[in-house]
Amino acid sequence: MRQLLAITDLTRMQRGAVCIAGQDREGHCIRPVLPPPGIPERALKAEGKAVIFPFAVVEFEWVRPNPKPPHCEDHLFAPASVRFVRTLTEVQKRKVLNQSKFDAVVAIFEQPIQRGPGFYVLDGEGPRSVGTIQPKAIHQVFYEQGEDNAWNYRLGFFDRQDEYYRLKITDLTWNYYCAFQRTQDRAPAQIASDLTQLLKSKTVHLRIGLSRGWAKFPGRCFLQVNGVYTFPDYLRGKVFTDFTSST
Repeated sequence: MRQLLAITDLTRMQRGAVCIAGQDREGHCIRPVLPPPGIPERALKAEGKAVIFPFAVVEFEWVRPNPKPPHCEDHLFAPASVRFVRTLTEVQKRKVLNQSKFDAVVAIFEQPIQRGPGFYVLDGEGPRSVGTIQPKAIHQVFYEQGEDNAWNYRLGFFDRQDEYYRLKITDLTWNYYCAFQRTQDRAPAQIASDLTQLLKSKTVHLRIGLSRGWAKFPGRCFLQVNGVYTFPDYLRGKVFTDFTSST
């Protein structure tokens, strides 16, 4: 079966793989997936142009559902079927995000959020793995190197139940955008400060999702920021390919 998805999530994973999620016409979230090693980043482009990016409408042909709670949205797809259709308008973008909006982070996952280290829920439980919130307040953007010397992007914010979260930003475009800023002879601390002020000055929607279990913590699905979207758009209509020459 072929189906159109409005892309809501495009996240960077390990070893050059990406994760995609979107909404169908009825507002149901679907995550296109492939068997290991998953979807390579190069699959997001055709003839050098992006065909899968946030708020693009893309056609997929489904093979079968492949739910693994809390990642209940997974559907295997035929890679050759992917076809870019159009880009959503600003009004349509807001509508898509509002269809999946929750008042609080915990309401997305409908199970207790554990802390230490990080924020996580238990693997194998829960009805969904991703949703949208409009934070009550942005606290701070963090832009620093981790133990492996890779750059980490994190966001501290309060949800509408006044719960504070400090989550890793896996949004692919945000990662490219921040890397591009470094090529402009700007220090990470200054970039983080400017991005903090930028987010505080705009209407922000966050896509909050769950990682997969991994070797160190196989039973934990860590919370992460899958998408950072602002109105007006901080990217001014650009997509990740507009920043790829910097990485």
